[in-house]
Amino acid sequence: MLDSLSEPMRMLVTRLAVLAAGVLLGAAPYALGLAGPLAVPLAAVAAVVAGEIYFLVAGDGSG
Repeated sequence: MLDSLSEPMRMLVTRLAVLAAGVLLGAAPYALGLAGPLAVPLAAVAAVVAGEIYFLVAGDGSG
């Protein structure tokens, strides 16, 4: 599916997927009562930062 998208759209979709994964990683401990409500946004931000570092190292071509 990603092959049919333009490069900017492909990067947008992958970045949204990273954000969604971060939200899910933060929501799981919150739903289980293991963490407070700040777990969700903190995990989302951490996932975005880690994803951006990965894209920078992998050389996504966006600069």
